[in-house]
Amino acid sequence: MHKTKPGTIYLNPVEMTGGVMKMLEEKGLIYRLCPDSYLLHPEKGETLSRPLYECDVRYGPHMIISVAVNRTELSEFGTHPDTEDFLLIGDADTNPLYIVVALCKRDEFEKIILERKLTEEDFITLRAKYNDPEVSFFSMVKDVPHGEMIYDVGSKPASFFVTESRDLTTDITDFKGYVLSLDTGNK
Repeated sequence: MHKTKPGTIYLNPVEMTGGVMKMLEEKGLIYRLCPDSYLLHPEKGETLSRPLYECDVRYGPHMIISVAVNRTELSEFGTHPDTEDFLLIGDADTNPLYIVVALCKRDEFEKIILERKLTEEDFITLRAKYNDPEVSFFSMVKDVPHGEMIYDVGSKPASFFVTESRDLTTDITDFKGYVLSLDTGNK
């Protein structure tokens, strides 16, 4: 059990399940890249394709990057002005990875902070699951506040891949004194 500190919001991690990821998609926060999503129905003898989203050319060509997380705080929690893709392809035998996602877009989130109404109910903290076609591959919609952190159990840093525009920036969230902390009672 943790001692409650004023201004601290304790994040309660949840498992990445098909249902949780579907809920995030229904809220317009992610695109799921899983079997049977965005099915097209080509006629016999044809192939169909359609983009799920297209990157804004202002942010440069698309690239794939390798990400390794070895921090226990959300110092880079923020938003991007365009969509990025998470590919949780990795070794599950690492420090547990958590992806913290605000349950609204940037403008609404900043308003909640300014009004001093931010609570744990404004977030979902996903305990990352690797290599699962149902949940491990998704696109974070632009302007959705999010960040990654680990729970340090003395193992290797958590790693995965991201595809995004080369010149994509990160706008770090100003929490105005709020502190986010992982609820370690439910690792």
